[in-house]
Amino acid sequence: MKNLFCLFFVMFAAMGLHAQTTPVVMPIEEEDIINEIFGKNKDALMQDYLRISPVEVRAFREALLDYETEKQPWQAERMSLLRMYNEEFTSLDERKLNSLTKQIMANDLEYSHLQMRYFRRMNKLLGATRAAKFFQLDSYFEQSTKSYIQNNLPFIKELEADRQIYFRDKPVSSR
Repeated sequence: MKNLFCLFFVMFAAMGLHAQTTPVVMPIEEEDIINEIFGKNKDALMQDYLRISPVEVRAFREALLDYETEKQPWQAERMSLLRMYNEEFTSLDERKLNSLTKQIMANDLEYSHLQMRYFRRMNKLLGATRAAKFFQLDSYFEQSTKSYIQNNLPFIKELEADRQIYFRDKPVSSR
C-alpha cells in the first residue's frame, strides 16, 4: 500500500513537469475491473477463498454488504479524484496538485479506518484467520484495481521515457 501511495504521490507531484494531452477511457467500477482481471465476481471469489459454510453464509453476506455499502462513498470519491486527474492533467497547477494529493491521502486514511472497523466485525464472525484472509483478499482486490487504473492513466512522458524495463537482470531501455 505504501508503494502504491508513493507512486501516486510521485505521479501527482511531478505532473506539473510535462504531460500527455488525451484523457484515457477505462472501466471505473471496481466490480467491472475485478471481473476483467480475475474472470469472476468479487462475491464468488470471496466465497471460494474463505470457504464460507452454509451456516455462515447469511451473516457473512450481510456483513459483506454492509462493508461494501460503507466502502462505496470512499471508492466514488477516489474514482472522482482519479477522473479529475485524467480529465484535467494538462492544466493542473501547483495549488490544484497540492489539493488533489491531500485529498487522495485523506481518502486512503478513511479507507484504513473503515477496514479497521470491519476487521473487528469479521473477526467475530469468521475468526482471526479467515478475517485476516478476508482483508488480505480485499486488499488484493483494492491493489489490483488501483494498479489497473494506474496503468491506464496518462503518465508524464519525461518519466516514462526515462523508465527502464528489466528483463532477466539486464536493463533494457523502453525508448
